[in-house]
Amino acid sequence: MKLSIGWRLFFAVLLSLITIVIVALLLMREKVSSSFADYALKIELDRLQEISESIQEQYEQHGDWSFLPTDPAQKKLWINQELIRLYQIKTNTSVATETTISAKATAATQHRTDHKISQAKNAAPANPVAPAKPVAAKPPPLPPLPPPPPLPPPLGAKPEQALNPSNADTSVSQDDQLQSLHSRISLINEGQAYLAGRPLQHHPSGLRALYHQGKIVGYLSVQKSRIPSDEMAKDFLQEQADMIVIIIMISISLSGLAALLLALHFRRPIHKLVDGARALEQGHFETRLAVQRSDELGELATSFNQLAEKLAQAEQSRRQWVADTSHELRTPIAVLRAQLEALQDGVRPLNSDSLALMLRQVLSLNKLIDELYVLAKADIGTLQYQMQDMDIWTLLVEESAHFQERIHKAGLHLTVAAAPQDRRIEGDIERMRQVIHNLLENAVRYTTQGGHIRIQAHSDQQFLIMHIEDSAPEVPADALSKLGQRFYRLDSSRSREHGGSGLGLSLCCRIMEAHHADIEFSASELGGLHVKLRFKLA
Repeated sequence: MKLSIGWRLFFAVLLSLITIVIVALLLMREKVSSSFADYALKIELDRLQEISESIQEQYEQHGDWSFLPTDPAQKKLWINQELIRLYQIKTNTSVATETTISAKATAATQHRTDHKISQAKNAAPANPVAPAKPVAAKPPPLPPLPPPPPLPPPLGAKPEQALNPSNADTSVSQDDQLQSLHSRISLINEGQAYLAGRPLQHHPSGLRALYHQGKIVGYLSVQKSRIPSDEMAKDFLQEQADMIVIIIMISISLSGLAALLLALHFRRPIHKLVDGARALEQGHFETRLAVQRSDELGELATSFNQLAEKLAQAEQSRRQWVADTSHELRTPIAVLRAQLEALQDGVRPLNSDSLALMLRQVLSLNKLIDELYVLAKADIGTLQYQMQDMDIWTLLVEESAHFQERIHKAGLHLTVAAAPQDRRIEGDIERMRQVIHNLLENAVRYTTQGGHIRIQAHSDQQFLIMHIEDSAPEVPADALSKLGQRFYRLDSSRSREHGGSGLGLSLCCRIMEAHHADIEFSASELGGLHVKLRFKLA
């Protein structure tokens, strides 16, 4: 089954969010359980106040730990026995207190009763009728004393043996022992060496310091329980677990909704891009996308519009290329056809002049075809170049010398400046000769008689820059950027009557691009065209 990018994005985001949420909540649950265990441990340490004070009093009486039993078995039971002793003392004290309070209450009640009888006697008449013997009111019965709480079971006792410590089974597993606090208490000295209570199995976790004269003499250590022994703790952890499950379900639902919205948010512009690409495929180069985003998809839409614009320009250039090529080929062919028809009809005699005219048209047609062929190869990158180290200035001087006779016949003046210091580049000699020939041909052909042509160059540490300038007529500013286009001519000064095909400057631009060099057209100080060539020095 094929899944679209929208569904792929939806499932990817959904699974990512679900994974993150579940991992985060599980870690939170583990953290809650761990934190609750630490909190419970702190509470248990606070509950050791009485036994801590008892141990500190015994240590103060003896001055050391000599009051502890020496037998290993008795050491294990000492903490438990001490807790039972303190519990019995506390229980007996509570019973005595309750008895004293009850006796005092009875005496107070009897005193109030006697006082009322005395007041009644004093208020009786002198010769009263013998009253009936008063009956003393009985005080209400006292409430029964609450039953004493059960004693803590001895070390190792099972839960069902808690009420009868005498029947305790000492073969209780370690996990059962970890349920009660008394079975997890250890007494250690200031160096954390074992003294009494539960033997140490690992580094002590919860510690309560024991002091004598302001100095720590030992610790009471409580091993952390792996299983909560309090029903309240169990209920709390269960509530947390249930809440975490609810949060996970809600988070998964919200994650699915967020993933769906996010997938739709990215899917719409992608569909628009797909539709636009299909429109371009069908030749609708006027297709454009609305750029309404500032993210990468917005940049993609902008690039798509730029691509569509380039394709539209390329299509327009192709059509113009075909039209210009057919027009340029039509002119010499039309002249040849007219001459041949005139000879066939006997309008013109067959002589050397008519043959010379037809030969010129054939040569012009042949030159045009050759230029088109070379330019087409340059456009598709199949034009061959033989790169080598060459002296470009010497080549320019040689070509300008070949044009001396034509320059003289055209009534022009040529000025060649001094040679630059660095003038060697990496290039194809014949292709660069073709560039220089086309530029000089353009200057000689279109410069007004009596004008001036100037050639100069200079170099820096990286580049060699050459300038070829001519005098009037000038080239309009809006036409300078079009001089490198195929078949482009200026009607006023660069018309077909001068013999140009409009391909020479375009071919120069392609050859310069292949040499990674720059060619720029601008207005000359002499009043005509300024051509700037920049080469990277070899």
